[in-house]
Amino acid sequence: MQKNVNVKNLVDCWKASTAHGRKNEGMSEDRQAEMWSKRSEEFARHIREKRSKKRTSEILGLLEEAGFRADGARVLDIGCGPGTLSIPLARAGADVTSLDIASGMLEELRKYAEEERLSVHPLECSWWTADIDKLGFRRKYDLVLASMTPGVRDAETFDRMMACSRKYCYYSHFLGGGPHGGIADISRVLGDRTDDRTRRQGARGHGPGIAYPFLYLYALGYRPLVRFGHSRWKMETEWNEAAERAIWFLEHDGSCDAATSEKILAYYRDNAKDGRYTVKSEMYTGMMVWKVKKSRGGMV
Repeated sequence: MQKNVNVKNLVDCWKASTAHGRKNEGMSEDRQAEMWSKRSEEFARHIREKRSKKRTSEILGLLEEAGFRADGARVLDIGCGPGTLSIPLARAGADVTSLDIASGMLEELRKYAEEERLSVHPLECSWWTADIDKLGFRRKYDLVLASMTPGVRDAETFDRMMACSRKYCYYSHFLGGGPHGGIADISRVLGDRTDDRTRRQGARGHGPGIAYPFLYLYALGYRPLVRFGHSRWKMETEWNEAAERAIWFLEHDGSCDAATSEKILAYYRDNAKDGRYTVKSEMYTGMMVWKVKKSRGGMV
C-alpha cells in the first residue's frame, strides 16, 4: 500500500511540474514536427562529429554492461531523430523501428540506412498519442530507447515506453532542466542576466530531464544502471545559423514573437566576425538502463 501511495504522490508531483509548461505551450504537434524537420540536416551532420561518436560509444557500452546484445535484437527508438542511435544499433545487427514526429528527421535516417543497407524501419508518429496496441508494439522489443527526446514527457508516456519492452529500456535526458548552448547569448539579447527565464523555457520545451523518470523507476522498485556526463564545446557557424538556432529554441517554447526575433538576428549579426559566430556550449546529462519486470506497477 505504501508503495502505491509513493508512486501516486510522485506521479502527481511530476504532472503538476509539467502542467504550467503545457498550459503556456502554444504550439501544435504539427508545428513542432515542422520545427524539428527544419533542423534535421543540422542534426544529421552532428552524427559524424567526434563528440557525437564518443557519446554514442558510451551509450552502447552502458547497454552492453547492462546485459543487452544488439545482434538479432528487436529495438524501438522513440524520438530517433536522424538515427544517432538507430544506425549504430542496426550496424551491430539489430532490427530497428525508428519513430519520430518529424518527417525531415526520418528522411535523413533513411539516407543513412539506405547507404549501408541496414535493417531500419522509419515510422512517422507522435509518442504523445501513440496507441501501442494498434501499432502492435506491446512487449514486442528487446530494447526500447528514449534518448534526449521530448516525446517522453510524463509518467504516461514513460509507462508506454516500458510497456513496449520485453527486456531492456534506455532513457537519457538533461540533468537539471535543459540544454545550455546559447542560453547566455539569448539572455544578453533579452536583457535577462540571470538566465532563469531561458533555463525554465528549456526545461519545459525539451522534456522532464532525468530526475522524475529516475525517481519514478525507484518508486516502482527498479534499480537502474545510471551514468552522468558533462561536456563543453565550441561551435563556429554562420551568424544567421546561430541566430536561427536561438530563435528556434524560444519558438519551441512558444515564447518568441517578431520583435524578439529581430533583436536576436541583430545581436548575432553585429557580434559576428567575418560573418561567423562562435557559440560556447556546456551540458550535464544523465542516462540509465534497466530490465523491465514482467509484472510492474505502472499505469499502462
